[in-house]
Amino acid sequence: MKKNFILFLFLFLTFLKSDAFEQGELKDIGIAKYAVIEARADYSPVRIAPDVNAGRFSHLRKGFVTYADKEYKNFYRVDLGLDDYYWMEKKYADIQAIIPQKHIQKIDEIKFDEDKEKYSVFIPLNIQNSYSFKEVPDGLEFYLYDVDCPDIVIKNKPGSFSYDTKNNTLHLKYISPALFGYDVIPHKKGLVLMVKKPPQINRKKPLKGRRIVLDAGHGGEESGVCAFGHKEKDVNLKISKQTKKALSKKGAKVYMTRKKDKYVPLYDRVAFAQEKKADILLSIHQNSLPNPKDVTKKHGVGVYYYNNQAYALANSIQKSLLKQTGFRDDGVNFASFALTRPTYPVSALVECGYLIDKNEMEKLTNKKFQKELARALALGAEDYLRYLIVF
Repeated sequence: MKKNFILFLFLFLTFLKSDAFEQGELKDIGIAKYAVIEARADYSPVRIAPDVNAGRFSHLRKGFVTYADKEYKNFYRVDLGLDDYYWMEKKYADIQAIIPQKHIQKIDEIKFDEDKEKYSVFIPLNIQNSYSFKEVPDGLEFYLYDVDCPDIVIKNKPGSFSYDTKNNTLHLKYISPALFGYDVIPHKKGLVLMVKKPPQINRKKPLKGRRIVLDAGHGGEESGVCAFGHKEKDVNLKISKQTKKALSKKGAKVYMTRKKDKYVPLYDRVAFAQEKKADILLSIHQNSLPNPKDVTKKHGVGVYYYNNQAYALANSIQKSLLKQTGFRDDGVNFASFALTRPTYPVSALVECGYLIDKNEMEKLTNKKFQKELARALALGAEDYLRYLIVF
């Protein structure tokens, strides 16, 4: 009797395990092989695994499409024609059609153009296909998937670009020792790859004429950290206003995502910086911790970046802030935030200090110290631009 019960229990648990696996198994996308899925919003993430915490392989602009051949829980499996599959969360994707095979677009020509500030590469497409970027030590690589380029004509190609085609992928490479912003711009007849040129910088006045957007983090109903009677959103705004004055005195053209206590959606802040054709985007914040008691060990100033091109900016600002504030070094940190992910403009997020640390709070809320912070941020931006002169 005991053996029969154990056998029954084993079979029952096996059934539950099998049923749980079936609920999470790869499923066909429909009666045909592929779903044409369209990105629902700008910067829709394509990930390396079907998990919201998995690394991001690329981001797609709103309206760009890719092909999914399977689904798994809340994800579509994306087939880019590469050795690996990638994944797009269903909430970012709209199915436009179910088709038996991928539509490989033929490209007959691409056209290069340039002005004083940027290179533009126009690629004609009937459907705006998925793409990805890869920053490399000697420049930038751009990949456009599901295209056929048998007899492509290249017009006005500068010497700083190269190209090749393989396995239904167009590969463009921009050769430069330093990057200063890049993006894909939707076009009614295709897309435009935009790459900014390193700016012509006045060594004595590196900020002169540079366009900088300051983002005072949080605002409105979003207070941020609240500690010792202070709200992060208010401290961010005060420091940002002082920083605008410091940058403007040095010749920069400065814009703010908010000038008063109001809520601004994260991607509206990014869009604002792009509309202003900013060279640099700095998001100003104050830090906190899940457990305030840990602030005895972890506190101080830290700067965050996502794209490799922004490391030099983050590092220059961190060095300047440490020198001016005397705060503990909380590092130059890699982080995937909405305000660090943009490839254009060059973007970084600054945690000026920990508002939950009483000693730092007293300084961060002091007007004189806020002016010192602002001066340090301006000097850090200058050092970053002088770094670009080398290239």
